[in-house]
Amino acid sequence: MPTIVHLLLALVLTVFLAAQASALAFVLRSRRAVSARGARRRTDLLWTCIPVLLVLFLAARSWVAVIDVHRPAVAATAAPSQSVAAQAARGIHTTP
Repeated sequence: MPTIVHLLLALVLTVFLAAQASALAFVLRSRRAVSARGARRRTDLLWTCIPVLLVLFLAARSWVAVIDVHRPAVAATAAPSQSVAAQAARGIHTTP
């Protein structure tokens, strides 16, 4: 994918992650208020956090693609073909 697409995706996912984090904080505050009245299940918290973790993973992956952390700029270029001297030593004749 082109870098501009990854940049737009990373920005959108980061904004969405911020909205999800505020919604998660609201849910946790609401659960704390309700927990005084009845028992709460641990699985509820798990199912609430799964979408946040998924968006966090996708946003981080997009930011890594934008910043291009996994490979330096030199390694990003194509591998050079054999040098002319190496080709001459092997008996390969090239024409310019």
